[in-house]
Amino acid sequence: MATRHSSEFWQAHLTAYQQTELTVTAYCIEHGLCAKTFYRWRSQLQAGSQPSPSLTLVPVSIQAPSAATTSVSSTAHLHSPAGWQIDLPLSNTSWLIDLLRQLP
Repeated sequence: MATRHSSEFWQAHLTAYQQTELTVTAYCIEHGLCAKTFYRWRSQLQAGSQPSPSLTLVPVSIQAPSAATTSVSSTAHLHSPAGWQIDLPLSNTSWLIDLLRQLP
């Protein structure tokens, strides 16, 4: 049965390999490693070090429009605590409603 090693084990070998002038095959032979496994771990560890896009949700409060703005405004104004603002026309909001319903 094959020996399983942790990601720390493979990260240490990847770091050590990068400090040599050996090929992956030569490094793996020298250290008794399977080159195919080394390549797989290298891909996984390098992919894990890439920053992934993240979604940040912010709290929302909904206020009923006042009588003065109901007849005048046909735009929804979204404001964040950080200061950004998005104005959405209310003429066709079905796409927005559908999108919000799909959120977990």
